[in-house]
Amino acid sequence: MQRTIAAQRLIAPGTHLLVAVSGGADSTALLLALHEVADPLRLRLGVAHLHHGLRGDEADGDAAFVEELAARLGCRCVVGRADVARRARARGVSVEMAAREARYRFLADHARTLGAGAVATAHQAGDQAETVLLKLARGSGPDALAGIAPRTVVHGVPVVRPLLEVTRAQVEAFLRERHAAWREDATNRERTHLRNRVRHEILPTLAQRLNPDIVRVLCRTAGVLRDEHAWLDGLLAERLAACVDERGRLRVADVRDAPVAARRRVLRRWLRNGGAPVRLLTFDTGEAADRLLCRRQGSGSVPLPGGLRVRREYGVLVLEAAGADRPGPAFRRRIALRGETLLSDPPLRVVTEVRPGIRRDAGGQPGRLPAAASLRRDAVGRHHLVLRSWRPGDRIRPLGMQGSKKVQDIFVDGKVPAARRARIPLLECGGRIAWIPGYRIARDFAVPDATTDALQIRIEPL
Repeated sequence: MQRTIAAQRLIAPGTHLLVAVSGGADSTALLLALHEVADPLRLRLGVAHLHHGLRGDEADGDAAFVEELAARLGCRCVVGRADVARRARARGVSVEMAAREARYRFLADHARTLGAGAVATAHQAGDQAETVLLKLARGSGPDALAGIAPRTVVHGVPVVRPLLEVTRAQVEAFLRERHAAWREDATNRERTHLRNRVRHEILPTLAQRLNPDIVRVLCRTAGVLRDEHAWLDGLLAERLAACVDERGRLRVADVRDAPVAARRRVLRRWLRNGGAPVRLLTFDTGEAADRLLCRRQGSGSVPLPGGLRVRREYGVLVLEAAGADRPGPAFRRRIALRGETLLSDPPLRVVTEVRPGIRRDAGGQPGRLPAAASLRRDAVGRHHLVLRSWRPGDRIRPLGMQGSKKVQDIFVDGKVPAARRARIPLLECGGRIAWIPGYRIARDFAVPDATTDALQIRIEPL
């Protein structure tokens, strides 16, 4: 693990690290190993555990185990709960995907709250090998076959994986040497889950019949592809910047005649920059978007995961909500002053907390998410916070401007399509517009300095 940390420069000395611990062998080993190197690396460790609300008493036991382990090591521990089954039903996704999303949001939220510089997760070599095989079976491109990255950013927070070069056998040997216990999740043995079938059936068969070192070979292949992807991505950034207009639309003429490999990379990066979940993009969908790009004339659209679509209009491609050409229904929802509020239509997540600091949008694009803002507590007072859709006649007193301005004029200045305006959330407090996410707050709600407590609000799409 220390070799991986040094070679990948994963964790800088003095980092405040939030360690994700489920109680299983991998995460228990990760916490113990980081605790052993905490003094020489001057690490400050915290522990985070999310109860997914799925396995009853067994999950309660996992949480208690993690709390006891953290206390024994002298680490602060935060335990959260999420109704993963409800999230999965609301979003129409698998329980596994809903659990992953809930877990990373929980970790990112608490990393920001605790002031942690990064989150550490316990993905190990077996997880990497499984991921590569699953991506290969789904027909993914070379960037996806690069597998799990040692370091990435999720919801604005760095995530590091120090165990990616460590096998499960090494993990268990490490724990046995220290006479350390861990928890076993019975669902990890259920063959109904695709990843479990890869773990318990496909990989052992490949090791027996093809290559006994198959896990390390797949991990090495992922590493090679990751290095090549990083190099090509660097070359791509400059080219993409020259192909996108001031409204974020992809100019067809600047891309259409490029080699197919370049077009694919430009398309994927453009989609990712626009917030599309490219990890869910199939090869066939990507090729359909490429065909739309290569047409010499005409219009059309291609549906994407996450309720999005790529639409061609004249000489540009536009990334938008699938129903962007139809005004959505009006919405109005009271927001909790502390904690999490979930909206199903539009699908949004709002997190509020009270702590010092100033975060604000600086006159960007109205409705661009995720977005964050800080509001004066005394300006909010005892008023309710309401997230609602735009209404004709709405006005705001924007911070940095004199007088007030019609929200409709802000939309026009920002070139927001008329059909999309009804889906842009506005934050109302005491009957006044306090914030247009992606744009700016009202000056009456501006926090005077970064040392006083403020109401911190973050809005992100579900």
